[in-house]
Amino acid sequence: MNRIVTICLSIFMIILSVFFTEGCSEKKEQQPLRHRLIFNCDGSDLIGNYVFHKRPLSLANVNAYVDAYANSQVTTYMVCSGSEFFHYRSKYGRVFGDDLNGSLDCGCDTAQYRNLKNAYRNHLNLEKEGTDIIDASLRRAKQDGMETFITYRMNDLHFNDTTLHCPVVYPDYWINHPEYWINENIGWHSAGAFDFSYKEVREHKLDIITEQLEKYGALLDGYDLDFMRFIVYFKTGEGEKNAPLITEMVKTVRAEVDKQSAENGKKILLSARVPVDLDFCLEKGLDVKKWIQEGLLDFVSIGVHWIGNPSIPVAKFKEELGCADIPVYVSVDDGGYWPRELYSDGMFRGMASHIFAQGGDGIYLFNFFFDDYQAKYNGQLHLEEGSQVCRVMMPGLLNELGSPETLHERNKIYCLDDGHSAAYGYQPDTPLPLTVSAENKATATIYIGDDTQKDKPEEMILFIRTDKPAPCSLWVNGIRVKKQKPEYVQLYDRGNNLQNDENVYAFILPATCLKQGENEVGFQSPANGTFKVKRLEVALKYGDVKTHGYF
Repeated sequence: MNRIVTICLSIFMIILSVFFTEGCSEKKEQQPLRHRLIFNCDGSDLIGNYVFHKRPLSLANVNAYVDAYANSQVTTYMVCSGSEFFHYRSKYGRVFGDDLNGSLDCGCDTAQYRNLKNAYRNHLNLEKEGTDIIDASLRRAKQDGMETFITYRMNDLHFNDTTLHCPVVYPDYWINHPEYWINENIGWHSAGAFDFSYKEVREHKLDIITEQLEKYGALLDGYDLDFMRFIVYFKTGEGEKNAPLITEMVKTVRAEVDKQSAENGKKILLSARVPVDLDFCLEKGLDVKKWIQEGLLDFVSIGVHWIGNPSIPVAKFKEELGCADIPVYVSVDDGGYWPRELYSDGMFRGMASHIFAQGGDGIYLFNFFFDDYQAKYNGQLHLEEGSQVCRVMMPGLLNELGSPETLHERNKIYCLDDGHSAAYGYQPDTPLPLTVSAENKATATIYIGDDTQKDKPEEMILFIRTDKPAPCSLWVNGIRVKKQKPEYVQLYDRGNNLQNDENVYAFILPATCLKQGENEVGFQSPANGTFKVKRLEVALKYGDVKTHGYF
């Protein structure tokens, strides 16, 4: 009798499990790969041959470029196919940099014009070798054992600056159809963004995507829709009502991907890179939750635009998405607090550890290029002056960032978003800048992925950047913090790019102070003083930088 009851209960629990998960996605196929370290090659970096001193590009250069990422933890190689310019011969526009034998002369000799012409010459070099940048890099990536994807920028805004008066810079379809422009200034170059409420725009994009899937399907393991380049698809306030139009586009791409899967006798995946906030996605016309519920995507990558958010709320996104079946990868861009204030090694480790600790399935590296490392520093380590901090992206990091195990007890810097990641209407969920006064105790929380009570660092340092000199009382998780190390500000390069009267303080944290998860930092200003906390960072030093990683 007891055995019958047990069996009945087991069946009942299985039924409940199916009931509560069936709405998540109709596609229950086993993912061939769950944990990924994704590298997105933007194509123009490769076609410009920047890593090899901009010399004429050869197939051997392409192979060496791809190999640098293969000899690491990178599992997945994505190459950008362009948006309205192309890195192959397309029916729908010119090859990147093609000036039509000089007939599109700009009448000027700008750096951008020269770079475009050089890119086209490099394209011709590869054509002479019987290939193009997409074909060559996909083939090499497959030979190197990596997953191969094309990533397509859904609305690239790099080439729509109408003040340049240079026809080589302007894609044909875009310059010929100004009636499809959004004409709203809501971000960099946004006025010239395509308005996807027009059927003609959507069909044009679908034609391009179909062409790429048909041309390269045999080489592909997946196709990526990059909605982060750029997050402008409809006029302000019209995104949510027009979201079904984008959903229908994704359905059409899914059908074409499945068709190519059948024709090539293999599973081709479909993924999308989208903003980290689901409400913001919908505001922009991207009903990501519906895409997942309808089984249109095999995985999703999330991020913010260019100037990255070092404390992306991964757990919140996954909880609101409500589908544990779908892998979620988190995009780490090359921007820092300001444009080109590049992240350091320690910051990259801190971001990766944050992502894994919050349940991310892997990292999506955007613009993680070795140009400076190879071309500027000849493959040598370069430290910021007077510090133990490296801000040059190097191949060695690719053997750390892909796994919690290889990040274990490595030197790290955890950071809060300082608010500069706001772009195209996105408002980051951050307490910074934080106003501190004598009247009340202001608080901010910072997430630490390391279990510092189990794996104790040699030293834990709290860095605070304020808008002016600001003596104050400070607590971390209720523990008073007093000891300062002013010399650490330079040693850890935390005074980088100071503005106006900004000041940076370095505090040594007690060994029992931090915990894995959210940590509350409290401030109170003495007397009548008021100031703003503009940056908040925590460095975990596990050992000497030569053995445990440069910060």
